[in-house]
Amino acid sequence: MAELVGGAFLSSILNVLFDRMASRRFLDFISGKKNDNELLMRELKIKLLAANKLVDDAEEKQMTRPTVRTWLDDLKDAIYCVGELLDEINTEALRRQLEGDDEHSPAASSSTSWITRSVFKSSSPSDEFHDSLEPKISNILRVLDLILKEKDVLGLKEGVQHRPQDTTRQTTSRVDDSGVFGREKDRETILKSLRPDDTAGPKIGVLPIEGMGGIGKSTLAQLVYKDVKDDFDVQAWVCVGEELDILQIVQTIYGKITKKPCTITDLDLLSEELEEILTGKKFLFVLDDVWSEDYLLWENLMTHFNSYGVHGSKIIVTTRLGGVASITGTLSPHYLQEISEDDSWSLFAKHAFTEDSVIPAHPHLEVIGRKIVKKCQGLPLAIKSLGGLLHAVLNPKEWEKILKSDLWELPNDKVLPALWLSYQYLPPHLKRCFAYCAIFPKGYRFRSSKLISWWMAEDFLQPHGNEALEDVGSDYSNILVSRSFFQHSKEYGESYFTMHDLINDLAKFVSGEFCLRLEDDHLTVDRNICRVRHVSSMNFCNQRTQNLGALYEAKHLHGFLRLHSVHFIRLGNKPIDLLLVLPYLRVLKLEDRDIVELPSSIGDLKQLRHLDVSWTSITELPDKVCNLYNLQTLLLEFCRRLIQLPSELGRLINLRHLNIRGTKIKQMPVGMCNLKNLQTLSDFVVDKQTGQRIGELKELQHLRQDLRISGVGNIDHEGNALEADIMSNKEYLDELVLTWRKGDDDASNHDPENDREVLKKLQPHTNLKQIEIRSYGGLEFPGWLADPSFSKLSHIVLKDCKHCRLLPPLGRLRFLKDLCIEGINNVVEIDSNFYGNDSLAPFRSLEKLCLREMWNCQKWLYYDGSRGNTTILFPNLRKLELSRCPNLTEILPLEKLPRLERVELWDLESFSGSLAHVESECPKFLSLVHLEIENCPNFVLARRMASLVSFSSANLELSAARRTIPERDPGRLAQDCSHPLRNNAKAYAAAFTLKSRHVAEDREGSSVLQPTVLLSPLSHNLSL
Repeated sequence: MAELVGGAFLSSILNVLFDRMASRRFLDFISGKKNDNELLMRELKIKLLAANKLVDDAEEKQMTRPTVRTWLDDLKDAIYCVGELLDEINTEALRRQLEGDDEHSPAASSSTSWITRSVFKSSSPSDEFHDSLEPKISNILRVLDLILKEKDVLGLKEGVQHRPQDTTRQTTSRVDDSGVFGREKDRETILKSLRPDDTAGPKIGVLPIEGMGGIGKSTLAQLVYKDVKDDFDVQAWVCVGEELDILQIVQTIYGKITKKPCTITDLDLLSEELEEILTGKKFLFVLDDVWSEDYLLWENLMTHFNSYGVHGSKIIVTTRLGGVASITGTLSPHYLQEISEDDSWSLFAKHAFTEDSVIPAHPHLEVIGRKIVKKCQGLPLAIKSLGGLLHAVLNPKEWEKILKSDLWELPNDKVLPALWLSYQYLPPHLKRCFAYCAIFPKGYRFRSSKLISWWMAEDFLQPHGNEALEDVGSDYSNILVSRSFFQHSKEYGESYFTMHDLINDLAKFVSGEFCLRLEDDHLTVDRNICRVRHVSSMNFCNQRTQNLGALYEAKHLHGFLRLHSVHFIRLGNKPIDLLLVLPYLRVLKLEDRDIVELPSSIGDLKQLRHLDVSWTSITELPDKVCNLYNLQTLLLEFCRRLIQLPSELGRLINLRHLNIRGTKIKQMPVGMCNLKNLQTLSDFVVDKQTGQRIGELKELQHLRQDLRISGVGNIDHEGNALEADIMSNKEYLDELVLTWRKGDDDASNHDPENDREVLKKLQPHTNLKQIEIRSYGGLEFPGWLADPSFSKLSHIVLKDCKHCRLLPPLGRLRFLKDLCIEGINNVVEIDSNFYGNDSLAPFRSLEKLCLREMWNCQKWLYYDGSRGNTTILFPNLRKLELSRCPNLTEILPLEKLPRLERVELWDLESFSGSLAHVESECPKFLSLVHLEIENCPNFVLARRMASLVSFSSANLELSAARRTIPERDPGRLAQDCSHPLRNNAKAYAAAFTLKSRHVAEDREGSSVLQPTVLLSPLSHNLSL
């Protein structure tokens, strides 16, 4: 759990620098030389420690004093320069270690102090690199000295830690209903939670209202507090704030109930007094603005309430922290969203105009005002604040000024105090990560995994012990989500995030001069480009690429990100030529199909940690890429012309992520086993010449997420490289795809026994969640595939395993949820072996089953198990798809599948059965909501189907036609033909456009869908 209140932004950077200066590699490299570098480094550390004592006071004062903000920017720039210098030293030390060129950098003797070494300088030879350090260190010292001398002029104090505070947060239960807009549905939802009909819930229900600062949590609580005053015997409102002070909270509640100031300071005595008052009464307490995520403290507070009152008592907790909602809530949290644009305008107009008649008299103000409201993006506090700024102001120029201004730079420190307070409460390392997000344009959607890799390249992540950097970054991201700095993207799902526009403004404000977005065809001319460390470009249509030339001045640039945009401008190699002269570049992300090659000089970017050239047209990587010893991430995704990797890629010992998906790479280079830090590897490719390199995978024990091994058919199981535990040591791997050969490869010479032995030795760790096996040539699958010890295995795909004669006993996998079997031609019968023979509940967790292209399969038999008919097959199956199985004549009775919701039957030319085997004995298909039948000419739709299917909820899709018969009136359906749906003809006719129809009755009174049936279009949704 992150600490509630952290120090200043710069404290995080300084702590990282102190750790680097104390590392063994750094100390060994810098000590014992003829020059004064070691002594100068000691002096530099002292200066940084002095600066660290001032940054807390400076960060607090920067909001109201521009001179202090300028001083902070000066200090930040100097500290960045220190970091860049330390990067140079560590990179050179690493190079010498890897290249065996460390004879000029002997380790300092542990028995010799730095004082002795400084007085009696070593006689070891100096070198050019060490000699170049002295003037650089001296220059930084001079700059820091000047900056620190300004502290007295600015009135900065050492060691002052301001606690974030907001005097406007002393809330009460009072509210003016007429000033609240757009909260009707939220109000109703909360009221339903406070007035439940059932008595089965907790005795005291705790309902968290969660949302970003300024969203209106307290206002909503005030509304419902007023609405339910007749539903509770006792009510009390407490504004909690930063600390969860139990005594103060109980005192406040006691005072509200007795309407007298509480003077009791003994918590135990006070609790007894309160219990006496509340016994037998139903109460409602509101704890407003809670920040503490201390679980034990909350449990302690609740012990004073749990014995009070009666069933149905409630506590409302308002908070902007997801952690608080998780700890406190016994009822589902209510997450408060932004209000609509119309409601936003109504709220703005109430505060901006003195009366309604002003709006018609000044229509031009409404036009500007609505644009201002859009900037607030539904945040009520911001809307109210800007409306208040323009209250009774009728001068359009003033309105335009507000519209064009950055909200954080308006001369009013009360515009958005709530969001600034949220930022202040972030610990230093999260402030730094959040400020980096100023690179994102407003509305930009990003994946947390991408952002984490950029944070990692910038050295923002601070692990504890052996914690993986990726896990640290995930924790950071989750905290920023829980505190509403990030929001899940509504359009793109849970894996994508975005920032509210005003949060984006906040990031831009706190990042200052150090982040630059190249947008809207301008490069701000008054920016100090020399200080810029992070640049992003969205490549809008009207952007001129010559603006990039200004980046030549950004000599200290750390990162250039070309972000995805729908407006794509091709830049070719121009950005590369520009960026390769920037020596401190850590992150380089380029996406442009016009980029056809990377110059070899890219190997000179010694500090590069993240290189992303996905979607480019490069055919190879320069060999000098292997000199990038700091490289952590190399992304080559969908470089469709890329045919090989550099031969010495194994030298990149710090590489953690390698993605070559969508390339034409045929083999992996030798030495992959040296990449022991690899966390993700998209593909491992072997061909006939390099099949034995598969053994190198054994050393990559930390692989996570997914791995695709291609060319498995080129591996010889008798070779020494293929050890039995080559994959079983990868406990963090979630998904494994094994592909033997591509569809056009020659499979005539395959060896089934070799394939089986290879697959047997590629047994993964039992933590695996998904596996896909393609083009496997064995006659049967090894036993591990159906081993119940794979307790996390939930998804299996078996595709184009054309020689297999038996399906593995997958029914034994208790947690399997999704199974797709496709193109297994030699299976003739699906029998008891598939279910696991003696399994009492085969496929107990399976929800989705697809059987496709089983060309020779004739029977899918029902299995009752070894104990009579007590076995329930597929008890949780929701979706069944059978397609392109032309010889299938028998399937298991679907009436035995109690939870079946969707059935799709395609191209079953030989199947002449029905949904139910014994119609009179089968139960109703109460769960079925979707039935799709296409090109099943002999399928029997039983007359009793109307009673088998719950038509009130069913969506039936029927299509089987090959010929068209002239249109008929769908309204005559019930009269013209004997059809099981005739009693539902109205709904049937409304849902279908019936172009032609022919239904024949068989001797038993069933309706048979003949090949002459045509429903147009070929698939229909029928709600009955």
